Amino acid sequence: MPHTPGTHGSCHRAPTTRGNITAGRVTALLVLVPAIGTLFFGGVLFAVLCAAGAALAALRVRTDGLWWVLPLAPVAIWAVCVGREVFDASGGGARQAVAVAHGMIDAFPAMVVTLLVTAAVALLRRLARRSARA
Repeated sequence: MPHTPGTHGSCHRAPTTRGNITAGRVTALLVLVPAIGTLFFGGVLFAVLCAAGAALAALRVRTDGLWWVLPLAPVAIWAVCVGREVFDASGGGARQAVAVAHGMIDAFPAMVVTLLVTAAVALLRRLARRSARA
């Protein structure tokens, strides 16, 4: 509907997107943070770094895009950890099977922490949005 003098235009305007990031950038963030963490850090610091990256993604994405961040963060951590272990395991199928198991064991704590932190951020955003309406 074109804007003509004397009318207010369409009421269906998109909200401002200041500070929001796109799905491609969310995916890149959720994959790059575990990749950097697994290359340079390990253990608890890796889990904290993954959780921080996922929390940042959950904070910066629009509320409609939270459904994208919640399941993607643990899957990205799993893919990076298992991928690195399989890449490091040269040899036959038995070595790679053991590498997959090691990658899954290494990824699990970071996946759980990341999922909990991301769910908490999503819940807090939902409560803040609900209180802003009231």
